[in-house]
Amino acid sequence: MLANFSDSLRIFLHILGASVWVGGQLVLALLVPMLRKRDPELPRAVARAFNKIGWPAYALLVITGMWNLANPPETVTAAYQMTIGIKMFLVVISGLSAYVHTKAKNPATMAMWGAISGLSALATMYVGVTLAG
Repeated sequence: MLANFSDSLRIFLHILGASVWVGGQLVLALLVPMLRKRDPELPRAVARAFNKIGWPAYALLVITGMWNLANPPETVTAAYQMTIGIKMFLVVISGLSAYVHTKAKNPATMAMWGAISGLSALATMYVGVTLAG
């Protein structure tokens, strides 16, 4: 059966936000070594440019995530509620660690917080897939 327009729009926007937030972090992580070879300041400039679309994508994820919460499945189990809680925790970790990453001053700290953000974003995406069934 096809989803109604509101449901399909909500899910589409959520996946779009995840594609940019998670996919963008993965692409940046893979590009940093090559960018650094060309110019040590280039990764910082590219990251600043990504932030202009990455943070709005994160906001879109949070907004559509709340929209998703307002439209739960017909049967809400304890396992579903626990999974939602785990997903919300991971969303917060991804956003906070990304923010700390942007404020870090030394490369090791920057790398650590970037890795935490990226891994928690990937974990969030996986948990979201488990919710979809």
